[in-house]
Amino acid sequence: MSEDRPLWQRVTGEVSSRVVSAIDPDVVLDEIDVDAFLDRVDVNRLLDRVDPNALLDRVDVDRLLERVDPNALLDRVDVDRLLAHVDLEAIVRRSGIPDIVAESTGALGQRGLDLLRRQLVALDVLIDKVTDSLLRRDFSEEPAGPARLVADARRDETRSGRRSVSGHYAGPVTRAVALALDAAIVVGAFTLGAAGVEFLARVFLGIDLSTSVGSPVALLAIATWAWVYSVSCHTIAGRTVGKAVVGVRVVTRDGRTLTASRAFWRTLAFPLSWVGGLGFLLAAIHREHLALHDLLAGTTSVYDWGERAAELSGPLTAFLERTAD
Repeated sequence: MSEDRPLWQRVTGEVSSRVVSAIDPDVVLDEIDVDAFLDRVDVNRLLDRVDPNALLDRVDVDRLLERVDPNALLDRVDVDRLLAHVDLEAIVRRSGIPDIVAESTGALGQRGLDLLRRQLVALDVLIDKVTDSLLRRDFSEEPAGPARLVADARRDETRSGRRSVSGHYAGPVTRAVALALDAAIVVGAFTLGAAGVEFLARVFLGIDLSTSVGSPVALLAIATWAWVYSVSCHTIAGRTVGKAVVGVRVVTRDGRTLTASRAFWRTLAFPLSWVGGLGFLLAAIHREHLALHDLLAGTTSVYDWGERAAELSGPLTAFLERTAD
């Protein structure tokens, strides 16, 4: 087929082949400026004519790796510079590790809190049995709680082998622990606030308020703060922080949500229960565990652990079932 070409093309091709074969590449490289030559090369145009897939197919990876010294390669890697370009926070976030840690920590705290609450409820039940025995009352006839709340609890009865006490009247031990926690919160918050006010008054006004500690004004201030704390917490959530920790909520006698007016009157009547401690003693012996301020305000306290059922411990559940037979 090459004989079909014109004579001039055959002659040109022959001359080109002889010229190329006569060229010594080493001599050419010695004579030319390689850098200047490469500067004149259109790299993009050159790469457009390269098939990367075909090029990679011709690479013998095993042979290439045999000639690579991984230790020498790693020695040349600047790890600090490499890590400086890596978003470690994004990597950790995408791995889901923070969510796993948060869920694990939350579950652990939840189990610990529930264990504490179950122990308090167990003490409440044992005190109820002792009190009923001393007063010659039948423990099995103890009222559970407001009808609407107990009915809801029975529909959501747990299947864990533990008796649910959600919506039942809260016993004296649990309520006493809640009261102690609230007292610590009120006193602690007031102390920090008073220290801050004293500091600001001394720095900006030059007034020393330390001499007023224990004065009637200070006592009135802490009483006002305790009243505001109780009314606001009961109005908003039906419980204070201390009650929330032990799993208790204040409701009306028929189990309805506490209103602002009832929270107000309950808090106003609360000091009466401190007179001689008789109001709190009444809560220990009353079948619905009503303190004096509960009777006056028409309220009661029930077990409420939020989204989870309030439960007795397994051994106590089994004990109550045996003694009920």
